[in-house]
Amino acid sequence: MRYFFQDEKWILVCVLLPLLAWGQSTTARGTGYGLTKDAALEQAKRDAVENGLGAYISSTTEVTATTLRDNIYSKAQGFVKTFKTISESQGPDGNWEITIEAEVTQILDQVLQDEAALQTLLNSMNRPRIVFLVKETNLIDNAPTDFVETKLLSMFYEKGFDVVDRQLVAALKGDPNYDQALEGNVAAAAKIASQLGAEVIVIGTAKISSGGKFYNMYSGQADVNGKIVRADTGEILAVVPAAHGKKPHISASTAGTNAAQEAAEIMGKEIIRQLIEKWSTQQANFIKVYIVLKNADFGSYMAFDSFLKAQTVPGIRNSYAKGLNDGVAEYEVEFEGKAQDLALGLTQTSPDGMNIKVTGLSGNRITTEIIP
Repeated sequence: MRYFFQDEKWILVCVLLPLLAWGQSTTARGTGYGLTKDAALEQAKRDAVENGLGAYISSTTEVTATTLRDNIYSKAQGFVKTFKTISESQGPDGNWEITIEAEVTQILDQVLQDEAALQTLLNSMNRPRIVFLVKETNLIDNAPTDFVETKLLSMFYEKGFDVVDRQLVAALKGDPNYDQALEGNVAAAAKIASQLGAEVIVIGTAKISSGGKFYNMYSGQADVNGKIVRADTGEILAVVPAAHGKKPHISASTAGTNAAQEAAEIMGKEIIRQLIEKWSTQQANFIKVYIVLKNADFGSYMAFDSFLKAQTVPGIRNSYAKGLNDGVAEYEVEFEGKAQDLALGLTQTSPDGMNIKVTGLSGNRITTEIIP
């Protein structure tokens, strides 16, 4: 079945291959090629999802004063639960070819409920470390508490996520970035996560209060919210605007504690759901990698942009020049693979007349510079 949507700027063609009944998974083979074994494996996973579940095919037309260019993409709609390698080989040029057999599904709940599938996903995302920073106001006890943060940390740890010890977080109290992060400043939160060696930070607020006393029972109330941010890029991965907990108990303090834990569990489940959905989609399609190029002038800024758009490095789907300031150029690249695979590709090829050196790699951010 094909659907056509057209306006003045773009055309979208959706090719739907409904191979599965709703709620089922299937087994499909996928083959990938890459500069490294890891890059080939990631491409094989995407190929397996497309072979097993189909894909949306989209086309965009880019028009400038002098050029007309069509970009055609496929966007897979599914997740890899588990896989096994069928064959792998390295050619004389050093590139790898890998074929896998994967169990794929369209249903997010299957990945959420399958521990092996979740671990497969976390491994494919380089097992990002997560830190929690929640500003909790306890109006019942009028004392500093950390019920929500403790509950979130426990939930993520039990799910197999790599979490940063709370003592390391507490050691940063008094740091200006710590205080600003508690107030919801995304840039400050990203700096705190970076200091702790974490790729992802959960920042939020929690308020615990009493709903009053009914007979011999107190009503504990808790309201929490949170944002999940990538430390290397500042990208917001997930948002939970509100989660509410309500619990009764003969002790007002215990009622508040139980309500806080209930609200934290609601928010934690939603955070995990959003992260898995986002990371599964990236696994099946592409990630965003940010490239910083130092020692650039306007000419080299434009030349490197054209080089990236030409997709000379295997795996680049598209790129966007983000700006040039005091000799530092920035680009956002949609890449089919991991950031280290793109970094490796940049070490092996560069625009004519330019010598590019990769000097840093942190998460999805690559730092490069032009060598005279």
